[in-house]
Amino acid sequence: MRIIHVSDSHLGFSAFSKVDEASGLNLREMDFYNAFVEFVDLALKAKPDLVLHTGDLFDSVRPSNRALSLALEQLLRFSESGIPVVLIAGNHSTPKLRETGSVFRLFEHLKDVYPIYQAEYERLDIGDATVHALPHCEPETMIKELAKFSPTKKKYNLGMLHAGVSSLRMFRMGEFNESIVPSSMLRTDLDYFALGHYHNYTDVTKNAYYAGSTERLSFAEAGESKGFVLIDLAKRKQEFKALHARPMIDLPPIDARTLDAVSLRSEISSLLQSLDLEGKLVRMQIKCVPSSLYKSIDFHWLRSLTSSALHFEPKLDLLPENASVQSSGSSIDSLEKEWDSFLESHPLERANKDRIRERGIRYLQEAEESD
Repeated sequence: MRIIHVSDSHLGFSAFSKVDEASGLNLREMDFYNAFVEFVDLALKAKPDLVLHTGDLFDSVRPSNRALSLALEQLLRFSESGIPVVLIAGNHSTPKLRETGSVFRLFEHLKDVYPIYQAEYERLDIGDATVHALPHCEPETMIKELAKFSPTKKKYNLGMLHAGVSSLRMFRMGEFNESIVPSSMLRTDLDYFALGHYHNYTDVTKNAYYAGSTERLSFAEAGESKGFVLIDLAKRKQEFKALHARPMIDLPPIDARTLDAVSLRSEISSLLQSLDLEGKLVRMQIKCVPSSLYKSIDFHWLRSLTSSALHFEPKLDLLPENASVQSSGSSIDSLEKEWDSFLESHPLERANKDRIRERGIRYLQEAEESD
């Protein structure tokens, strides 16, 4: 039996202000649609016996009509090909109140498509496999429902879960509404445990894997490949299939402590002009920038130098002008530095701090450009 494990498609995600001239759509939103369509194209060619999507099909609880339409069209392609698909709701797709309802109800009429979204364990028998599925729910409920996972006499037993893992901080996203479970709750007696939520393809235990996301959502994912996993259960083999994600470059940091205005400009120019930035998402970090040096940076020149990039984000780590005599917390730095300091001083345990930071920086940069 061959299965495909895919996750975290985040349909409807959008960022930055660049739009496609032909359609008028946000380019980042289109990137996520294109990645999902490419996934379906490759999955249909692979002809698996079963597809498991482990959460966050959509980026929000109330996706746009455009995101819903694309998801329905692509799931219908699986349905018409006779390939069963099991979808579990992730934290981005789960409303805080059950009474709000779930968009996953729209998929219930599709043949061979099984949406699981009721915040409780469900078991499905599909072909030679039993699927043990648990959508996103509150941590206490998740622990209780995970205890219901128990292998059946079917030839293969598959687990599905959308959560972070408490024993390894790297598998947490720091998002609002995130659920965390102990790694000990991931049963090792299942043939394959499909996990969603963490955006990088990786193994957690000998049989539990995150498939990762189908596109990059933040610069924390700049070096990661995006795609899905094809598993041959009989041969106990799996293969990661990469998708075409938009290139994202997180440049090596520049240390400005020993630089003056001329040498800093030269360093920046040399670094950026050595790269092809066309259509890419780019972040440049400059560390330990004295306030006097910061005032010399020509941001209009910097943006003209990176105009071919889809998005360019300078991240500057400023030093107080008189660090040795100023008391902590009394100085006022750049707005970007103050925004960083504010985020660092607030835990935001259930929010994606990286995404909040990027959005705040974008607003500040847009305000600066308009001025």
